[in-house]
Amino acid sequence: MTTVHVLYIGRAARTLERLLAESDTSSPIIVTAVPTVEAAVEWLSTGQSDCLVWGLDCEDAPQLERLFSIAPGVPVVVPESTSPPECLERDAPSITRTRDSSLVEAVRSTAEPDDAPLDSPPEVILSLLDRSADRIARIDREGIYRSVSEKLADSLDRSSAELLEASVGTACPGDPETVVEHGRRAIETGTIQRDSDGTYRYVYVPIDGEQFQLVVQDPEPATNGQRVEPANEFIETVLDRLTDIFFVFDLSGRFLHWNDRLTEVTGYTDEEIQSMTPMEFFVKEDYERIDSAISEIVETGDATEIVRIRTHGGQLLPYEFTGSMVTHEDGAPRYVCGVARDVSRRRRSERVLREREQALANLIRNLPGVVYRYRNESGFPVEFMSEGCSSLTGYPRDHLESGELSWMNDVIHPEDRAGVKRDVREALEAGEQYQTTYRVETAGDGIRWIWEQGGGVDAPDGTVEYLDGYLTEITDIVEIEEELRREKAFTESALDAQPDLFYVFAPDGTILRWNDRYNEVTGYTDEEIQSMHPIDFIADEDVPQVLDTVEALTDDHESVSIEATLVSKDGTHIPYEFTGSVIEDIGEPTFDTHEADVYICGTGRDISQRVTAERERQEAITELERSNAELERFAYVASHDLKEPLRMIRSYLDLIQRRYESELDEDADEFITYAVDGAERMRQMIDDLLTYSRVGTDDITLQSVDCNAVLDRVIDALRLSIEETDADITVEPLPTIEADDQQLGQLFQNLVSNAIAYAGDSSPSVRISASDRGDEWRFSVSDSGVGIEPDMTDEVFEIFSSGSASSSTGIGLAICQKIIRRHDGEIWVESEPGVGSTFHFTVPSGKPIDAEGGLEPSDG
Repeated sequence: MTTVHVLYIGRAARTLERLLAESDTSSPIIVTAVPTVEAAVEWLSTGQSDCLVWGLDCEDAPQLERLFSIAPGVPVVVPESTSPPECLERDAPSITRTRDSSLVEAVRSTAEPDDAPLDSPPEVILSLLDRSADRIARIDREGIYRSVSEKLADSLDRSSAELLEASVGTACPGDPETVVEHGRRAIETGTIQRDSDGTYRYVYVPIDGEQFQLVVQDPEPATNGQRVEPANEFIETVLDRLTDIFFVFDLSGRFLHWNDRLTEVTGYTDEEIQSMTPMEFFVKEDYERIDSAISEIVETGDATEIVRIRTHGGQLLPYEFTGSMVTHEDGAPRYVCGVARDVSRRRRSERVLREREQALANLIRNLPGVVYRYRNESGFPVEFMSEGCSSLTGYPRDHLESGELSWMNDVIHPEDRAGVKRDVREALEAGEQYQTTYRVETAGDGIRWIWEQGGGVDAPDGTVEYLDGYLTEITDIVEIEEELRREKAFTESALDAQPDLFYVFAPDGTILRWNDRYNEVTGYTDEEIQSMHPIDFIADEDVPQVLDTVEALTDDHESVSIEATLVSKDGTHIPYEFTGSVIEDIGEPTFDTHEADVYICGTGRDISQRVTAERERQEAITELERSNAELERFAYVASHDLKEPLRMIRSYLDLIQRRYESELDEDADEFITYAVDGAERMRQMIDDLLTYSRVGTDDITLQSVDCNAVLDRVIDALRLSIEETDADITVEPLPTIEADDQQLGQLFQNLVSNAIAYAGDSSPSVRISASDRGDEWRFSVSDSGVGIEPDMTDEVFEIFSSGSASSSTGIGLAICQKIIRRHDGEIWVESEPGVGSTFHFTVPSGKPIDAEGGLEPSDG
C-alpha cells in the first residue's frame, strides 16, 4: 500500500491522534493539520493532498469554494462526531462519512488508487467506438450473438438474422475461442480489452456481468502502438515548448501523440500515457460533458469544453479543451487532435469577479436608498436605477429605464426641477461631485424628500457621458429639522418673553446668547452686549466673588447661585440673584483630546423686593425677639411680684373664713368661698406663669438623662393623686437621652397629671412608651380619659387654653410645648372624645443641642 497524504482541518485532538497512531511503516499516513479552512487554502496553494479529513463543527465556511477550486478532486472524509456545514455537501466532489473507529480505513479506501487501471466507462467508450466502426456485435459470455450490425454480418457473408442467437463458432471475424476468451476477461475485470491478428483490430468492451461488445476495426499503419511523432522536428520542438497541452488520439481511445506539457502537468511518464486512454485523466462527474463534446466533434468537426484533469497525484486541475476531428480522404473520422489550456487563474478571476459582482448586487439590493445612472443628456434620462426606486416612489424601475417615465420631468416636484438641474450643472462644470435636496411626487400623490449625491463618468473623449450616484429618502429628517426649527423659534420666543435675564457665555467671557429682557434691564444694545464681558455688568464690590464662582463652576460642573448687584447703562444698581450651570458642546473634540468645550448658561432674577422684604423681616424678628424678651421678663417680674400681695389677700381671706364663717349669713359664706377659690386659682396661675417664663429664660442644661429615673421621680411626686384616683400607671422601658433633667421631669409631670385630671368618671389608666425612629426618639403618653374634640387638638397647646376643664390654668401644655421646642423636637396629640388621648413628642437621639440658646426661640 502506498503512502497516503492527509490534510486534517480542525482542532479535535482525538481524531488527529487516531490518524497518527494507526499509521504503520507498510502503509503510512502522513498527516498535515491546520485549524481553519483559510489555513487549508493557504497550505493547498503550495502543497498536495490525497484526502481531506473534516474536523470542524460549524454552520458555514465561506472559503470552502475557494479550497475546492484549488484542490477540486480531493475526496473528503467526515467522522460521525463532526457536524460539517451544509455548503460542504455542495462544494466537495465526494464525501465519505464514517465512524471514528473506522476513520483510518475510510481514509485509505478513499485516498489510495485501485490496483486496476482506470478505464473509460462503457457508455462513453461505446459512443466513441460506435462512431469509429460499423462492425459491431454484442456477445454473451457463452459466445452467443445477442445483436449484430449489418456491416459485421456482411463482412462474414451472413445476415444479421442468421447470426442472431448463433454461436460465434458459426461465423467470426477472428478466432472464435480467442474472441470469447478476451470477452470473458473484459467482463470479469470490468476493463476494456484489445487484440489484433494482423487483419483486424478487436476491442472488447464490458457491458454488464454477462455480456460484452465486440468492435472490429481496420488495422492502423505500422506506427500503431507507438507514439506518433511529427515529421518536422521544428514542429515537434514548438509543440513541446507550448504552455498548453497538445494531444492526438484515435477513435478507439489510444494516444497517438502528445507534447511534453502533458507529462509535466499530469505527472505521468510517456510509457504510462501510451498505455492509457483519454478518459483516465478525468473524473466521473465530467464524463457526460466529455461524451457531449466528443459527439459534437464527430458531428461538427470541433468542440470546446472545460473539464478537470486528474493528475498522477490525484489533484484536479481545470482545463479548457479544444478538439478537432481529423478525417480520412473519404471524410471518415480518423483521429482527434486538440489543445488544453490551464484555466485555473481564469476561473479564479471569474470567481472573484462573480463574487465582486454578487457583492455589488447584494450591496445595491440591501442599500436603503437608490443607486442610479443617468445619461448626460437633456432631462438626464435614466440608464439604470436600482429596485429601491419602486418602494421609494411607487413607480416601476423599468418604466424609468425605458423612458416611459422621466425622473426629472415626471417624478421630481415641479418647483424643485430647476434647482436640481442648476446644482448638477454647476458641479459638473467645476469637475466636482454634486449634492442636492429636493422633493418627489410618488405614484400615490404623496410628497417625499430626497437627498442625492453623484458625479460625472467621462467618455473616452473626455466629455461626461453618464451621471452615477445615489439617492435616499430624508423625509423624516426634513420633518424633524422643521420641528426643530419650530421648537427653536418657540424656545427663542419663550426666552425673550421671560421676566428674568437669560444668558450663555464661554469661560473666556464671550457672551454668546441673551434674551430681550437682558437688553431692557441693562439698557445696552445687542451690538454693545456682544462686545462686553459679563463682569462689565456687575458692581465693583461683587466682582471678586463672581469671578471665584465662575471659576468653581467651570471646575466642578455643579450648578451655583449667587447674589450680586447688577449695574445698568445709566448707573442704576439692582440686586440680582444669578444662577449658572455648565453645558457641554456636542461638537467634535479639539485635537482628539476627548474633551469637549463647555459653556455657562444661567438666569438672573431681580430680587429687589425680596431684599426689601428680607430686611423688613429681619427687623421684625429683631423687634419680636426684643419684645418677647421684655414680655418674658415682665411675666417673670409680674408673677414674682404678685405672689406677695396675693399671699396677703389669701391670708386675710382665710382669716375671715375661719373667724366669721358661722357668724355671717349663707350668702356671705358663699362669697368668701368664691373669693378663697379665686385666690387659690390666681396663685396656681401665677406659679404656672412663672414656670412658663422660666422655661424660656433659664439656660437649658443638656446631659444624659435616664427617662426611667425621671418617671420614677414624677410618679413619687404624684403619689397622692394616683392613690386618690386609683390610677393605673404603666411605664414601658424608656431610653437614656440627651436632655435637661428638670425640664424633662416637668414635661412628664404635666402630661401624667393631665391624664389623671381628665380621666372622667372611671379610674385613670396611663401608659408611657418610647420607640426608636433612627435619628430621634418618639415618646407617647396615652390615657383613657374624656378625650379632646378634633377642633381643639391644636388649641390645647396655646397658653391659657384649658379645654373643657375649668379648674386648669391652661398653661401646662403650653409649658410642655415650650420644653419640647427647646429640645428641638415636636409635640402633638391624637384624641377621640370619650375614648382617650395620646400625647406624642420627639427628642433627637444623640443630636448635640446648643445649650446657649442655639435652639429656635419659643413664642413667649
